[in-house]
Amino acid sequence: MTSSTKEKIRIAALKLFNRDGLVNVRLQHIADEAFISVGNLAYHYPNKESILSALYERLSMQQKALLAEFRIVPLFDNIDRLIQQTFLLQRQYVFFYFDTLEIIRAYPKIGEAHQDHISSQISQLKIILDFNTSRGALNAEPIDGVYDKLAIQKRGSLSEYSKEELEQLLRQVLAKEDYESASKIRDALDKKE
Repeated sequence: MTSSTKEKIRIAALKLFNRDGLVNVRLQHIADEAFISVGNLAYHYPNKESILSALYERLSMQQKALLAEFRIVPLFDNIDRLIQQTFLLQRQYVFFYFDTLEIIRAYPKIGEAHQDHISSQISQLKIILDFNTSRGALNAEPIDGVYDKLAIQKRGSLSEYSKEELEQLLRQVLAKEDYESASKIRDALDKKE
């Protein structure tokens, strides 16, 4: 029963974090959404940080699995597919990308884990570029370090959305009434312009 209760809590928290934003969700809201008492929630996850850590661990594991697939056969052609699949994964955890700065400031351990994860992604993208250079699909670096910078740029594109993509994403994630009333999210969209 414990694992299913934990899963209910994670599902409820993810739904609320995506809909309302991390800072606007209290443990009571999560307990209500999961149809459990706050005491039961606290037994499994004593605070919001522990829930957030569990969600981030899942996100990170899924992203690592996605990148591992591309490390096996790191063809340059697969980078666009990697970006598309990463976008689909990030849709499930959209709150993390809207609230990244708040999360890494308020929860330094998660911030450190996220920075390590970003470094790992950049390294794996560099492996893809190096592999494709060695097989002749890419020219050798014209200047040392160019492909390092390209790997960093490609990593950045894994979490960048156009205004249209964000709009579509939000409509899919949120119910119509939630979407129309989510001024915080609309503000984030306006800032992307």
